[in-house]
Amino acid sequence: MHTDTSTAAGQAVLSDCYPALDELTDAARQLTARHPGLCTLRTLGTSRAGRPLHLLTIGRTDDHVLVVSGAHADEFSGRASILELAHRVLAQPGLHSATTWNFLLCLDPDGAHLAEDSRHARTLPHYFATFFRPAAEEQPEWAPAIGANLPESRILLDLIDDLRPRLQFSLHSTDVGGTFIQTTRDLPGLAEPFAKSAADHGLPLDSGSFDTFWLEEPGPAVFVMDPHDIDRQESTTGMLTAHPGDGAETTETGVRATTWFTPQRHGGDTLIIEVPVWASQPDPARPTPDPGTRLATCAAHLRRHGQVITELLETAGPHLADTPLLRAVHTPLTALNQLADQWDPGVGGQRLLGSGLMTPARLEGIELWAHRLPVRTAALLRRALDPTHARTAPVADRIDHLLREWIGEYEQRFRPAWIPVADQAAHQANTVLAAAEVTRTRPSRAVH
Repeated sequence: MHTDTSTAAGQAVLSDCYPALDELTDAARQLTARHPGLCTLRTLGTSRAGRPLHLLTIGRTDDHVLVVSGAHADEFSGRASILELAHRVLAQPGLHSATTWNFLLCLDPDGAHLAEDSRHARTLPHYFATFFRPAAEEQPEWAPAIGANLPESRILLDLIDDLRPRLQFSLHSTDVGGTFIQTTRDLPGLAEPFAKSAADHGLPLDSGSFDTFWLEEPGPAVFVMDPHDIDRQESTTGMLTAHPGDGAETTETGVRATTWFTPQRHGGDTLIIEVPVWASQPDPARPTPDPGTRLATCAAHLRRHGQVITELLETAGPHLADTPLLRAVHTPLTALNQLADQWDPGVGGQRLLGSGLMTPARLEGIELWAHRLPVRTAALLRRALDPTHARTAPVADRIDHLLREWIGEYEQRFRPAWIPVADQAAHQANTVLAAAEVTRTRPSRAVH
């Protein structure tokens, strides 16, 4: 990696750690001090809790690219990727002489504050012990789609209108799985360098992620987010393709109101780049039941686990304060109940079985979410509890037991393998640069 080992953040990446948010900000300040003619660092505004949102800019041209990190509080790879990209851009004059690179260091610093301990995790039990992802209406990228008005969302929307970027990149990661891209426009020429980078860095391609269920796949693990396809998915199954598992109802404008589609009104587009923290390694010798049986099994798994969590929440609820942690529990818990009906062949699952969508990769993606969602929900409830409270201590003990059991099942089924931070960052950086290159001379289009 092209990192500056004199910075704390550079040392963190080299030692296979995600940089802390303050380390990333300090690194941006140091880059600005070393390259005052090329770099600027400014504060765009503040979060709901008064934390600053910082933008690092490299270059002086009218051709803008915007890279956004920290949209989800539990996803840290984007921090390392921004460092990697910033150093590469500064090291290669051809990159910053033609394009101005804008790096939004963290879109949700409040959420990041609550999730910060997870960045040290190297095992799933450690990761989920400190897990936090806000409720859907408190996530800045998605909030506009469900009518929530967050200052962080407005800051990003205003920034897009100000920069009018040719491309916006949203850097995401997932706990267990593979790498894939979602774009708001087909980008010919991107699939090949994306696949090569994934192979070079030991990341499996994911063509079955639940995020991309109804989207066209012009290249392996490269998907196009057409709002019409997403609306079709919502109307036929209730699943939120671009934001799975949140159980949130969209407004009339739906996914078009997210920050992902805003660049289109200026002729630009967005790429969401997902990398796994742990690569999924399913056992190829494992017997694979038929699609109907597999869907029924996943639906029953969600119902069983969802009922347990619901009962625990009802027991502890009267003794819990209204906090971001408690509010976050309701998002995946709602999804557990909704998805059980949507997957069950005896309820809504027949639509899936008759859709032609049930490829082995998509069935694998459904099974992964069937394990992931209950663990996330239980982990959030566990953090919302006060273990010193006499009335909630038994609930905390029960959840601790469930998490050990459920995480063990998750690990046994998908055999997660840690991806070094440097590889996560390099792959995202490679993909950003490849996309910037293949779109450099294409005609723009504005959507009004």
